Amino acid sequence: MTSPVYVVAKVMAKAGHEKELGQALLGLVDIAKTEPGFVQYDLHVSEDNPAEFVFYEIWASEELLDIHNNTASMKAFGAKAGGWIEGVDIKKYKKIS
Repeated sequence: MTSPVYVVAKVMAKAGHEKELGQALLGLVDIAKTEPGFVQYDLHVSEDNPAEFVFYEIWASEELLDIHNNTASMKAFGAKAGGWIEGVDIKKYKKIS
């Protein structure tokens, strides 16, 4: 039996690119919701720092998360928005209660 994968992905915008990056990240949300294995895909922005965005994601399995990460949409996002990104920190979790 496969276990769901819980992901917290923090994306930091380069100074002056917060708005463009935020719009590009928003564009990923509707696409992710159509992908196999999608359970939850929420985008947040820090109340204290408009350059800090966080995705909270749940995928049905590690394999389906890998498929999501390698879609044409994700590759196109990287090509379009890569220059607006200061850094990315992705952490995976498993549910224990």
